[in-house]
Amino acid sequence: MQNHINTKGSTKNNKLRDVRIGYQPGKSSHNNVIQYLEEHLHSFPERAALRWVESKDIGCFEGGLDAEFEHKEVTYKEFATGINTVAAGLKELGIAKDDRVIIFLPMGVPMYSAMFAVQKLGAIAVFLDSWARRNHLGASADCVDPKAMISHDAAFKLVDTVPEFSNMKLRILAGPGEGKYDAHLEQLFQARGEVDIEPVESEDTALITFTTGSSGTPKGANRTHRFLSAQHEALSEVVPYTAGDLDMPAFPIFSLNNLASGVSTLLPAINLAAPSGHDAAAMVNQIIHQRVSCATLSPAMLNGVSAYCLQNAIKLPGLRRVVTGGAPISRDNVRDFKSIAPESEVWVLYGSTEVEPMAHIEAIEMLAQKGDVDPEVVEDGVNVGHISEDLEYKFIKIVKGPVEVGAGGWSDLEVEPGKVGEFIVTGNHVCRDYYNNPGAFKKAKIMGPGGKVWHRTGDLAKKGSDGYLWIVGRIHNAIDRSGEYFFPVRAEILLKRLDFVKQGAFLGISCSSKGEANGVAIALNDQSVDKAKVLRETERVFAKNKIPVDHLYIVDEIPMDPRHHSKVEYAVLRGSILDKKLPNLKV
Repeated sequence: MQNHINTKGSTKNNKLRDVRIGYQPGKSSHNNVIQYLEEHLHSFPERAALRWVESKDIGCFEGGLDAEFEHKEVTYKEFATGINTVAAGLKELGIAKDDRVIIFLPMGVPMYSAMFAVQKLGAIAVFLDSWARRNHLGASADCVDPKAMISHDAAFKLVDTVPEFSNMKLRILAGPGEGKYDAHLEQLFQARGEVDIEPVESEDTALITFTTGSSGTPKGANRTHRFLSAQHEALSEVVPYTAGDLDMPAFPIFSLNNLASGVSTLLPAINLAAPSGHDAAAMVNQIIHQRVSCATLSPAMLNGVSAYCLQNAIKLPGLRRVVTGGAPISRDNVRDFKSIAPESEVWVLYGSTEVEPMAHIEAIEMLAQKGDVDPEVVEDGVNVGHISEDLEYKFIKIVKGPVEVGAGGWSDLEVEPGKVGEFIVTGNHVCRDYYNNPGAFKKAKIMGPGGKVWHRTGDLAKKGSDGYLWIVGRIHNAIDRSGEYFFPVRAEILLKRLDFVKQGAFLGISCSSKGEANGVAIALNDQSVDKAKVLRETERVFAKNKIPVDHLYIVDEIPMDPRHHSKVEYAVLRGSILDKKLPNLKV
């Protein structure tokens, strides 16, 4: 029997063993999520906390498995020491409780040390992802009014041109650079003195992470200390770790969960902000040579690793578990990965910035589902499994604006059982609001009876008679064609199966007679393919699945989201089609 790590309600002090981090009344140091690391410091100080490859070595990698990456690592004791010294340095600079500190750094020891140091002081860490565009940065700064920012020289040069950063008091440089800075992060690691954990209330903000959502406008998820603790507990129930695990996570939030769990974390030797053709080879190299037991991969990474291994006849027998999510995953994707890692569990987690996880399913269960006897007929959605037991949920009518519960209660909003509707949830690990953004609350939340806050996922879904949750698309991408709704997920699975398709998308096109028409956009893997064949085969397969095709366009590429490179940017694609006046092959 495996020795699972269970951090729920644990502390370093036996007398306080039942004290649940993040749930104490009033102000308490045991509400501060830094307590998870405090426990690990005392329980296993010499265990590796983080292992990584220097960026210069990542840049030199040209693919292949022969050359093993040189890794560095920091133990939990060393990690805690670094956090304490950075906290002491930040305190000396004037960072105090509730101050907002932007941390604009890639995944690595400096980023996590800075984040935990900020939280130790009771201040608020603000994450700006490396994929953020210039206008996103300004909107984010306007929202949080930062006192300080910790980042690289190039980032400071960028934000110095953004007016919303003009009032920021402290600029802390990480790495080399010229100019006027108030401190250097490397020097803060050399600071002296002890810093006590700042007592906080459970609903005090610990972390703000920005999500653009379907609107493209950034909104800061208000991650309180209690919320982070609840999210950690929910993830630990679904994907628990053992004391000997080495996990390779591609998402920063899962690295945080790892560190809270006390597991050793291997950072992938890739640049998440700029995917390259060598990324799959780099991750496979690490999985094999570092003996990785668990990994958390985006769908694009999962598919890239399986494709690389299939092309090179590589097996990954040492993997015991892989977790993926963040975009639709088909049975085809899961089947391919199981073929190269047959001993591993493959968990598909359905969640979002605001709620993680919402549902989950394992590969064996997913692959056991019987589809149509005709392989060209697919289900009308993606099976994301069992809804988390600690969530309440509902399916409501498609409304592309704010929703309020009226005098008729939920009965006026809910769809009939088994029908497609927007999936909404409430529960302990549901982020209740957005930082300093009541407008975002109105769009994405519903205040229910009894003061319960319900999160609108924006996902259209249904609960099947089998008890599984099936996702069919996003509410903003639903196509209302003459009063009948069509959704992208099913159509895009069909497109992926066509041998001439490199990338495919299904989107609504404005139409005077239908309201919206069904559009198909295809990026070809071979430009010499006969366009008549493309149209003929696409129409034939779609007709089998009762999906009309009104427009078909050949495009150079399908624009994907800059964060995970797994979701189609439909508005960008639609604009490109219209701007370039691409010919409709149906005409």
